[in-house]
Order: sequence, then C-alpha cells, then structure tokens
Amino acid sequence: METEEHLHVIGMGSEADWEAGRGSFYYIEDKNGEKCIPVFTSPERADRFARANFDNPEAHMQLLESIGVVHAPALTSGRFIVMPLRAEGLARAAAMVEADYLVRDPRPGDQQDIMRVPK
Repeated sequence: METEEHLHVIGMGSEADWEAGRGSFYYIEDKNGEKCIPVFTSPERADRFARANFDNPEAHMQLLESIGVVHAPALTSGRFIVMPLRAEGLARAAAMVEADYLVRDPRPGDQQDIMRVPK
C-alpha cells in the first residue's frame, strides 16, 4: 500500500484556537499582491522557518506590518502550530486564503520551488 506524502503548513493560533474556529493558515502576500502559502517537506523545517520569522524582533515587526489583522493576534502572542496536510487538505488551505501559489521549503534568494494554484 502506497502512502501519500504529507506536506506541512504553519497554522496561526494554538490547537485550542483551531478547535474553536479561530485559527488561520499562515500565508505571505508578495510584492505583486499575490498570496503564497509556504509548505514544508518536514515539520522541523516548518518549525525552523516559523521560529526564525516569528521570534526575531525585526522580522516579527516586518511580518506584522505585512499581514493584516487576521494573523496579528496569534502572532503577537507567539502561537502557531505545524500542521501535516495531504493534497486534499492543502487544496482546502489554499482555497481558504485564496492562494495564488505554494512555495516549497522557502529559502533565501530568488530560486524557489513554486507551484501555481489553478483557478
């Protein structure tokens, strides 16, 4: 039996927030106004990305300036979770945030692994 690969996304809010319907998926709005969901091939990569961006005061302030009010309460209290998703769950997450594309294991520089979301 073949197992389907999980990718990991960052969920803003705690598990309790998600259970109460207050969680949201982390996404980035790029300079062109398009929305991107970072996806990760391991939970460790997602956690490192989140901690590097949410725990660094300068990055944290830049993040808060760019995200809008949906993510701000969860970010300011430092609550996030790493969520494993299969293709169907990832498609739902992309639809929920109206994502234009996904970027796998984001890294510094211009060379990124991007997948456009069909509309």
